[in-house]
Amino acid sequence: MARKVGVFKRGALLVFDVLVVGGGVAGLSVGALLSRNGVKNLVVERASILGGRGKCFEYKKGYVVDYGIHALRMADDGAAASIFKRLGEKLEIVEPKESSLYHEGTWSELPLNLNAIMSSPLFSRDNVNELLGALGGLLNASPSEYWDEPLSRWVGKKLRSDKLRWFVKEVLAKLLLIAADADETSTGEFFDIVQAFVKSGKGAGFAIGGWRSIIRRLAEIVEENGQVRVKAKAEKILVKDGRVEGAIVNGEKIDVNTVVVAIPVQGLFSLVEERWFSEGFTKKAKSMKPTMGFSIDYGLTAKACEYDTFMCPDPWIYGAATSNMDASVAPQGEQLLTVFSVSTPNIVFNKELAKMELERIEKKLEEMFPKIRGSVRWKRPLILSMVDGAALTVTQSQDKRPSPETDVKGLYLAGDTCNGRGAGGDIAFNSASNCVDIVLRSI
Repeated sequence: MARKVGVFKRGALLVFDVLVVGGGVAGLSVGALLSRNGVKNLVVERASILGGRGKCFEYKKGYVVDYGIHALRMADDGAAASIFKRLGEKLEIVEPKESSLYHEGTWSELPLNLNAIMSSPLFSRDNVNELLGALGGLLNASPSEYWDEPLSRWVGKKLRSDKLRWFVKEVLAKLLLIAADADETSTGEFFDIVQAFVKSGKGAGFAIGGWRSIIRRLAEIVEENGQVRVKAKAEKILVKDGRVEGAIVNGEKIDVNTVVVAIPVQGLFSLVEERWFSEGFTKKAKSMKPTMGFSIDYGLTAKACEYDTFMCPDPWIYGAATSNMDASVAPQGEQLLTVFSVSTPNIVFNKELAKMELERIEKKLEEMFPKIRGSVRWKRPLILSMVDGAALTVTQSQDKRPSPETDVKGLYLAGDTCNGRGAGGDIAFNSASNCVDIVLRSI
């Protein structure tokens, strides 16, 4: 058994087996799973609220907002739900009744299933046959054989129609993977997530009450057999002879030999000296590229959007009228509308270009939903330099992202920069589950 973490509180010594750094969904999932397996653990989060990039809170009176759109891929058959099932809990999820596409001034059903594809005004009969042929081949392929192939190359080989190439790159891949550039996106990752959706038979879902319900319940479970601390900054993980032997949190030295770092791997070396890691790992961690983009939340005095979820390819927008599906996140008679637009570093990090892009998104939304004009009680635009910790590119596919085990004995990783399956939050939840399996075998 690992040596215990000792933390003094009000004169009593609280003893823990594992220290978890990071109170996002990965860290809280790790902590909750450890607690339910009888492992006392301490989760520390430097911010004043839990959740990390999944934080969710009452932004304005009656409005419960996530930090951007937080759809749950495959709904109650997805990664978040699987964590709760493993905990013996049920995650309450609502699924959209309709998902629509706005393209060239016209609304139609977003073609994400067989019936929608076959009836979509986007495609001719020849288009449908060609697309279904390509997707049929995809479903029988092994994703691992395509990790290194750019999606644009596969699309160019398999699809003759420019419209279908556009559809796969600009609609499917961007929606499923938050993929900004098909020239960099991993075909294997695209295959893997499409296969998972088809096997599941489910689309996206949304946590009732927002991700606050996920974060609160995970934290409660941690505290059944441990503790969660906010405003608790992990400053350094102490290593001797290649083994964890302690940590510094808020200036306090803690004796511990098992630590799970559940923050993006790009920040690992702010906690642990590089010299303990291989050159290959260090290079991989430092060069990890995130996804990024823009988010806008609207609090509307009246219902402006009738669709539960929607998408527009130019400018690229994915949106959710969350309060249509879950009335608890907005005041009665009002509407919470959130949109996200994936983007690239040259725009996100350029103040003027970023401002122009936000204006372009807002203008398009007013075109799509004219009732927005005059109905805005408040809005919250966000420029997000990290949405998902790892973009699913050919250099960052599952086989290349870090596993939970590291070169340092007793140091483990979890989060959306690890090699869990899925995209974004899916990776965070799946990597947490993988990490816990390894930790339980080692302590």
